Amino acid sequence: MLKNTLLFLIYILSVIIFIPSFTVYFFKNDKEQAYVENNSEVINNLDLAENKENENLQNNNENVKQNIPFEDYIVGVVGAEMPISFEEEALKAQAVAARTYAYKRIDDINKEVDYKSIGQAYNSIEELKGKWGDNFDTYYAKVKNAVYGTQGIIMMYDNEPIEAVFHSTSAGVTEVSENIWGKSLPYIKSVDSKVDEQAPNFIYKASIPNSQIIDTLSKKYPEMDKNNIISSFEIGERSEAGYVLNVNVCGKKINARDIRTMFGLRSTNFTIEKTKDSINFTTKGYGHGAGMSQYGANFMAQEGSSYEEILLHYYDGISLQKIY
Repeated sequence: MLKNTLLFLIYILSVIIFIPSFTVYFFKNDKEQAYVENNSEVINNLDLAENKENENLQNNNENVKQNIPFEDYIVGVVGAEMPISFEEEALKAQAVAARTYAYKRIDDINKEVDYKSIGQAYNSIEELKGKWGDNFDTYYAKVKNAVYGTQGIIMMYDNEPIEAVFHSTSAGVTEVSENIWGKSLPYIKSVDSKVDEQAPNFIYKASIPNSQIIDTLSKKYPEMDKNNIISSFEIGERSEAGYVLNVNVCGKKINARDIRTMFGLRSTNFTIEKTKDSINFTTKGYGHGAGMSQYGANFMAQEGSSYEEILLHYYDGISLQKIY
């Protein structure tokens, strides 16, 4: 009888101690896994043609300090930044832009560099093999030909490498730099890119629930009256190129770039329509809109433009120079 009682007590204690511990462990790992999956989803849904407000996304957070040839690094950038289906002249234009962007930020291209700290998407050979699978040899050769076909060439303005910003798809016309970063770059002008209207999802609709808008804005701006956020939400000023500069909410001017970030919009060229339950955004293009449009570059290449013509169209007054 005593033995049975002791066994029963041991069983009860095991249940009390083990089950909560297991539950905490299980849900802890479940939350961690959910974070990884959600974070990956956010990463995958962002514009892979853009980072850090050149907005070209880094593919992961690991350091990649490698002493590989600089041109091979550019191959990894172009392979990550531009669809492999694009025309060779568009890939060449991307290679020159990527090379210029990196060269401006590296003190010595012959030294070991953390390539993923530069601010451009970069895929190693192993990552490209995983992405391209059985087509790796063909695709890698295509990108390598484009890169080495422009080897050592960068864009210069006033004897300095330019800020070679680029984006996925303009809204039919590109934007000036000062409307995005508050800094005037003389070679980043507003130019026609009407060919972008042929790009997939050039016009895109996103419906954001009123509850999400109220929650997001009231947390960021606690002084706002929650009851007036939706009714007062209106587009403010637009740039000459048509991109929204700011949005008025409860008497406050909010930078349109912040609105884009907060609600995951594809661009700042948008219109709004209010319904009972949501604000519906209709955007044009994808990205900040400054510098070279990648889809525009591809459409120009399809029409017979060379990479030089593409770059001279999107970057005003620059020269192409072979520096090594």
